[in-house]
Amino acid sequence: MREFYYKYLKWLGEDKDNNREVVVSTRIRIARNLEDFVFPSQLLESQRKRILNKVEWVYKNETRFSEYDFLKLEKLPNIVLDALVEKHLISSDHLENIRGAGLLVDKSGKLSVMINEEDHFRLQVLSSGLELKESWKKLLSLEEIFSDYFKFAFDDKFGYLTSCITNLGCGVRISFVVHLPALTYSGKIKDFLKKLRSNKILIRGIYGERSKPIAGFYQITSRSSLGIAEEELIEKMEKVARKIIDEEVIVREFLFREKRRYVEDIVARAYGILSNARYLNSLEAINLLSDLRFGIYFKMLDISMKVLDLLMILILPGHLQTKYGRGMDPEERDGVRADLLRVFLKNYKINQGGVI
Repeated sequence: MREFYYKYLKWLGEDKDNNREVVVSTRIRIARNLEDFVFPSQLLESQRKRILNKVEWVYKNETRFSEYDFLKLEKLPNIVLDALVEKHLISSDHLENIRGAGLLVDKSGKLSVMINEEDHFRLQVLSSGLELKESWKKLLSLEEIFSDYFKFAFDDKFGYLTSCITNLGCGVRISFVVHLPALTYSGKIKDFLKKLRSNKILIRGIYGERSKPIAGFYQITSRSSLGIAEEELIEKMEKVARKIIDEEVIVREFLFREKRRYVEDIVARAYGILSNARYLNSLEAINLLSDLRFGIYFKMLDISMKVLDLLMILILPGHLQTKYGRGMDPEERDGVRADLLRVFLKNYKINQGGVI
């Protein structure tokens, strides 16, 4: 169980100059269904397991999957399942029926396939920062392997058939997790998000549908793939991401120039609490780490973005329990979380003379 603590998070440590200060991560997902089966929600358990077993056979016999792991969800402890959700490798919906559900994931966590979630296959690629074109190539390679073994449901008029009508067509959905503390603290976030929505963009929490934005983190997602080519969708979302980056950076620079003490106070308070607290719940910790991330941009802390982004996952409930190999009640988790963060920050001092 403990091995799942750091597992599948290597992609988050990618060290690239790709606007990570605003775009935390990029995800591209492809929805595909099998021609000879109804959608997963209507499948019998025996049919679900038949699909899962076929994927397992491919995994064992296809050399291109030599660096992947194959997991049957019903055989995993609940703590590990929670950690996989926190890693963005499976969804809460996936857990609603784990019989015949599975995950195929490369050892870095970058490429993965959810099996028998809302669709038979949800193929995805995760990247740190803003990375669309290179990620898309990797995802197409993964889809090509699957197409060698499975025949996908396709209609000449509607394209790839999916359980959700918004995924019809090319079946591609692109999303970014973005960090917008300046727009949030300046009070400009509401109007900015309204403009994004007018361009047919969905705005969600970092765990997707039905989750709420927290601590200045938002998931920005394409709305529909029907009637639009993959390359066109990629180009559109690239422009959206660039617009978000530009707006956030402009406001960050304004705040640091015109309200520097205000910015320093936000970061220093977060540092002070995290350095001394004995109990921290998940939401409070993420809010405070968000403020530290804001300060890192201004070089007020000598912590890399990739380390902080990794830390924000490692302190979540499923991960903490996986680390210690046992269940914990909320009070114990809050104490362990606070201890972990306090020890981590002993290695860093705040620099209020930060610069952009």
